[in-house]
Amino acid sequence: MAEGAKRMHEDWKDLFEELLHAEREADVTAILARRGLLNESLWVPLGGEENNYSIVGVQHADPTGALVEKVINGIDALLVRACYASGIDPESEQAPQTMADAVELFFGVKGGRLGDLTAREQTALAMNLRLIAVGLKTDPSYLVVDTGEAQTPRSFPDTFLSLAKSNKLRTPFVQGKYNAGGTGVLPFCGTENYQLITSRRHPEAPAAPNDDTRDLWGFTLIRRIRPTAHDKRRSSMYVYLAPDENVPSFASDAITVLPRDRQKAPAVPYAEPLEYGTVIKLYNYGWKAKSVATTEARFELERYLHSPCLPFRVTETRDYKANYFSTTVSGIWASIATDEAREEREQVEPDFPASAMLNLRSTGQLPYQIVVWKPERDIRRLPHGMAFTVNGQVHGEAPADFVSRRLEFDYLRNQLFVSVDCTNMKEEVREDFFMASRDRMRNTETRAEVLTALQSDLKNHPGLKALNAARRAREVAKALDEQEDVVDTLQQLLNLDPGLRSLFETGERLVTRVAPTQTEKFEGRRFPTYFRIAKQPTGLVKKCPANLTCRVEFETDAENSYFERPNSPGKIWITPVDTCEYQRLWNGVFSTRFRPPEDAKPGDRVEVTVGVTDPDRESRGKQPFWCTFVMLVTPTEVRPTRPGTTTKPKKPDEGEQEAPRLAVPTIKDVRRPQWGDYDPRFTEDDALRIKNNGEGGYDFFLNLDNKYLVNELNRLSAEPDKDLAVYWFRWGLAFCAMALVRYFAQVRPNTNGHTLVSGAGDGRAEGFDVAAFVDQTTAGIASVIVPVIRSLNRGPTPA
Repeated sequence: MAEGAKRMHEDWKDLFEELLHAEREADVTAILARRGLLNESLWVPLGGEENNYSIVGVQHADPTGALVEKVINGIDALLVRACYASGIDPESEQAPQTMADAVELFFGVKGGRLGDLTAREQTALAMNLRLIAVGLKTDPSYLVVDTGEAQTPRSFPDTFLSLAKSNKLRTPFVQGKYNAGGTGVLPFCGTENYQLITSRRHPEAPAAPNDDTRDLWGFTLIRRIRPTAHDKRRSSMYVYLAPDENVPSFASDAITVLPRDRQKAPAVPYAEPLEYGTVIKLYNYGWKAKSVATTEARFELERYLHSPCLPFRVTETRDYKANYFSTTVSGIWASIATDEAREEREQVEPDFPASAMLNLRSTGQLPYQIVVWKPERDIRRLPHGMAFTVNGQVHGEAPADFVSRRLEFDYLRNQLFVSVDCTNMKEEVREDFFMASRDRMRNTETRAEVLTALQSDLKNHPGLKALNAARRAREVAKALDEQEDVVDTLQQLLNLDPGLRSLFETGERLVTRVAPTQTEKFEGRRFPTYFRIAKQPTGLVKKCPANLTCRVEFETDAENSYFERPNSPGKIWITPVDTCEYQRLWNGVFSTRFRPPEDAKPGDRVEVTVGVTDPDRESRGKQPFWCTFVMLVTPTEVRPTRPGTTTKPKKPDEGEQEAPRLAVPTIKDVRRPQWGDYDPRFTEDDALRIKNNGEGGYDFFLNLDNKYLVNELNRLSAEPDKDLAVYWFRWGLAFCAMALVRYFAQVRPNTNGHTLVSGAGDGRAEGFDVAAFVDQTTAGIASVIVPVIRSLNRGPTPA
């Protein structure tokens, strides 16, 4: 190497070391200023496009989801490197066609199921991909380090620094395809949006024959240049450091960037060498997970990575007190399945996880897993709601009120977690189903169809219905002793005013609901001893309209997670393929819905065969369980209004819709020490919270430590006056809430002429949560309810 070139490389290496160890964006700016590197002529627009903010600015809206894209890029790089090492062209027909196949072929993980590995094996694999927290506690920076294929300095503009190129488009076993997701982190990197990229091509990965930077480290810094009054740009532009349009490079056998783990103290940053791979540094990353990375950051990441194809290691180097300073992230499902993960399994309700499969003609197979966390667990650290994933990465979520409003499982609201796997969704459908930013779904007919089908099936899930009812019974148990007094009081009030009486069900006397009965405990086997059509019918023939489905139940002693668990799952074959629209295993019953083949005609007899086996059965040389029945196709019938319902006759007077009547509510008084038991969001500002009771009505939870009520009571000295104030507060709010519930159970047009809420269920406005609206409204009414009733009770002031 010529002396001048050598000196230049040494200068670039010094700059790299300074930037690597800078922990604040202000320090980065100072380094660039001191070296005269802030001149715009030394920087090149990212992707070669001045108008690149239009691409960067529409990526992930959440910093966790954006950071996950960096992890996904690291996984892709590891898979591609392993493919090259196996002598396979990643774009050839010999390459694996899915990420799971790639993980099995290159890393020996059967079926790509990380749950089959021990915790030690997962950690060994995770050392190839690291997320390292460095810098300040208040404004931390993060390193993402992988030992994947990496890139040469010369290829940076066409890889790390490109936008919307087809770099991975023809590689079937990687997640990345849009060549933009990795830029989603930039808006969250402080105010200057600094990101350092460093890479050295792995020797197992090929490089272009004329690339003389093959063995060099390349690095560059990305930053944001905002529009000013002196330029003509109308939006920000992202640029990268490239003097003479070449990214800086230097020669070195290794860079000291990896942490050194310590058992009882934070890891030591920048202590161990990295010979090949890629390092990304995100300065002052605007992430709410600012406490110890091995807890809060890990839980945040698992919200977006339910089952990553490869595990990764999270390490904390900042001065925190913690039980451990490095942890392996394999996804929530692998954590539950791993034998050593007792803590995770203890967080799960008995009989869960469970699984099901939806297979619509429009979408293809959508397997999903269901788990319910125990109520005493910290829900802030556990995913909940319904998410849609591709290769384990969340691409979109159902509306936040899906569990409470559409499923009416208010008592599972913060603990029910459903993960729908869209990996095998029809490609042409999936492309339109999700936005390219991978953070939300398009509001299409297909999305509505999927949500409606999932709503119907989950709402009728026997395990979820029973658990919601059991939790409700526990929560209102203490209130039941007082319920007769509540009923008597309500009855007296209703007898005084027919208008109030119209709120409730017909009848002369109000009645209360009874608690659900207990069901017999089911003990499932890890590997079943039988799987057969229920009641063992011989020559079963099921009639099925050509345009609808028919139900068939099987019985087995397999545990609920048998088919979808990460560790040694069972396998099922159904022929003809694509005839099973839905399947669910729960407590020994395998429920299914079958539909005729698309070309079937009335009178056709379709023989359906179901086969089931598992690794244990195969290892012992046993044949699969085989079940057969005949589906007799009958003429088409009128389709029900929605899955699981039947068409109801029209009312005589279609111009009027009768207002629904309400059941008597259970009103439970809640004091400050009990707030967290009923809802973790309870505060002194809340007055009344309502929950679906699963029977078409609501349970009411009255906050007797509401700040307005407390202030009223503090102003009163006599106990009778205090009792009267509580009486006004309770019943004033209760009747306001009942009126609101009744109102929103009817069809009411908004000011634009659109339906806001429909009692039919599916016509309700997307995302509108009646319970949340009532909670917020009564919180406002609470500030005036007692003074108003007191004033009205006294009557008008004489003139």
